[in-house]
Amino acid sequence: MRDKKKQLLWLGIGWVLIWLSQPLPADDVQGYLKFFAHPGLTSPYKLNRFGTRLQLSLKKTHQLVDLFASFNFDLDERYSNYQDQATSNRATSFQIYPVEIYLSFHLASVDLRLGKQFIFWGRTDWINPTDNITPWDYTNITAEIEDYRLAVNAIKLNWYFGQSNLEMVFVPYFQPNRTGLDIPEAQTELPEQKPANWQEGLRFSSAISGMNFSFSYWRGFDLFPSVIPEREGLIIKYQPQQVLGVDFDYAWGRFVFKGEGAYYLTKDRQGIDPFSRNPFVYFVLGSDCTLSNPLSLNLQYVEKRVLKWHDGLMSPQERKITRSASARLAYKKEGYYSLQLISVYNFADGDYFLLPIFNYEVADGLNLYAGATFFAGPANSPFGRNKDLSRAFIEIKYSF
Repeated sequence: MRDKKKQLLWLGIGWVLIWLSQPLPADDVQGYLKFFAHPGLTSPYKLNRFGTRLQLSLKKTHQLVDLFASFNFDLDERYSNYQDQATSNRATSFQIYPVEIYLSFHLASVDLRLGKQFIFWGRTDWINPTDNITPWDYTNITAEIEDYRLAVNAIKLNWYFGQSNLEMVFVPYFQPNRTGLDIPEAQTELPEQKPANWQEGLRFSSAISGMNFSFSYWRGFDLFPSVIPEREGLIIKYQPQQVLGVDFDYAWGRFVFKGEGAYYLTKDRQGIDPFSRNPFVYFVLGSDCTLSNPLSLNLQYVEKRVLKWHDGLMSPQERKITRSASARLAYKKEGYYSLQLISVYNFADGDYFLLPIFNYEVADGLNLYAGATFFAGPANSPFGRNKDLSRAFIEIKYSF
């Protein structure tokens, strides 16, 4: 697997170099230089990350074809703490890797994109039941989405007609969330790379009388792991699932009402396997409100209902009904600074997540970011289990 990823990386770099060697129109090169320090907020309070990143992004157009490539050049001390289990060699602190790299083809009513890309589904804020394509990096939540979301190698086609859009997505290789789960002596088992395990989905989006909405279907694998006891010991697996989703938003005065929900059809359709997730319904209802010109508030109610419930056959970590709430308070003084606070609270366990982010615009292209990710709650609760991932972050970023 590691060799294949290296081959894909060098293939992508070669692809960019070949494209750049062609006599095409002028390049559009952008990027940034960033210095960052992420101290942990739990004992022993060590630096989780400390380093420098240079990102270079290129967009080049030739008639009906676009090339976009974005690469990170990271000098990050966290990499030097990683160890290759096969060779027992520690990794270097310097890494080069693509953030996104894809070709886009534009026809009269069709856009086709091939390559490593971000694909986001859903309309609600932060919590999206239909967003099951692009994984999260929960160990690295910071101010910028590209740090805590992981682009996937995919084929995406959008067919536009009137106010409607039909989106088709194909992802041949599964990529899970990064959760920080560490179980000594447990073996991780990813889905085998074969046609039966390819992932695909459809989403139809449209609008009627000012209401935007979409219906979606996704067949793939759960991005979160399941821990299953077997003869060989504990196995960390990623199980298949199908997701039927719907979402909407509607603007009315100072308010934007939003909703998103999904039905998850899992491997355990009868609910008799305590080591597999039961089918469940997961939905979010909420609203954005503009309190004043620089101040906005988002409030959401979140609920998950497990179906096919059988007492005595359920995992002790599972609940029949789980309710939570999320909020995002944002203040922005244009051209100077912005502040936002994101929070999620689970009612049953009393655990919560907080993400305050402060951004100060020092000068044109120069920004200072400061904030923290807090996980808190009982030891066996969803957020409480991640308490050791709590950390602050300070970043200075110059964009060009």
